[in-house]
Amino acid sequence: MVHRVRTSFVLALVALSLVMTALSLLIGTETLSLGQAWQEWRAGLSYADAPVLGILVQQRLPRTLAALIVGSGLALAGCAFQAMLRNPLAEPYTLGVASAGACGAWTATVLIAGFGLPRTILGISPIQAFAFLFAELDILIVYLLAARKERISPSVLLLGGVTMGMLANGGILFMRYLADPERVVMMDRWLMGGVDVLGYAPIKTLAIGVIPCMLILLAQAAKYDQLGFGAEIAAGRGINVKMLQVITFFVGSLLTAIVVSVVGTIGFVGLIVPHAVRSVTGSRHRLLMPMSVLVGGGFLCFCDIIARKILPGETPIGIVTTLFGGPFFLYLLMNRRFTDWET
Repeated sequence: MVHRVRTSFVLALVALSLVMTALSLLIGTETLSLGQAWQEWRAGLSYADAPVLGILVQQRLPRTLAALIVGSGLALAGCAFQAMLRNPLAEPYTLGVASAGACGAWTATVLIAGFGLPRTILGISPIQAFAFLFAELDILIVYLLAARKERISPSVLLLGGVTMGMLANGGILFMRYLADPERVVMMDRWLMGGVDVLGYAPIKTLAIGVIPCMLILLAQAAKYDQLGFGAEIAAGRGINVKMLQVITFFVGSLLTAIVVSVVGTIGFVGLIVPHAVRSVTGSRHRLLMPMSVLVGGGFLCFCDIIARKILPGETPIGIVTTLFGGPFFLYLLMNRRFTDWET
């Protein structure tokens, strides 16, 4: 009976995520009609002569694809960090990876404007390159702090990540102090996060960077299941725990850095979604992780719909996810029933 109920909930999550994806294409400043878009496409009209089709293909579709890729990637990274650290509060935001990536992007912006840093280096934007570098440096420092003993301490990893996040936020404030006022306004808006991308170039960057990272993490699902019995038991069953830690931390942080460099910081997706899915699927990562990918994309599409409608103008999506994630984080702190996470 329990299995049947959970199966129906899984199907409901799948259906809800698909509905949110479809609604994100239709809801915005102007509500679109798929029927009219279909008629314009059948008529062979150009985008200039087909207003509904033009908005759908050139504006709404890239935005929805960005929300799907970003939400799926962050949810999966949060799920992997929680499995690796055996801590329900772990996610890219609380581990400081997102803040470090944002600090790197801010640093590149200031260097471009004030110190003549080229706008492209070997065809790569320095904003993206610095976001990658700072995020990887963050997770490397945190990992080295926790790896000073033979057994890596999950609590030290989490506390180290929080500390590095605070240092990164201090770096962002320093860069804001050095930047021109006009650039501060632009970067502050970017820092709040948003999937309102222009065209398909950002989608290409996200797809090329995020999807391979997601595939690598998904391939570790069976190992995370073994790790749930404890590091010693997992090692006895042939799992290279240290290698799994390295893959999780560095691939997860790379994924987060790519997301931050394109859409800014969007927090708490990696915290909310895995917990919501886990309550339906249980802790088997071979089901939990693919479902987190699906629900993460749908959840961010839902948040993007709210971001478009909550105020007359558009609210940054990072604010919306924080409004959901902050109370949820406090709920997890107050909830003492963490027996599934004990090692």
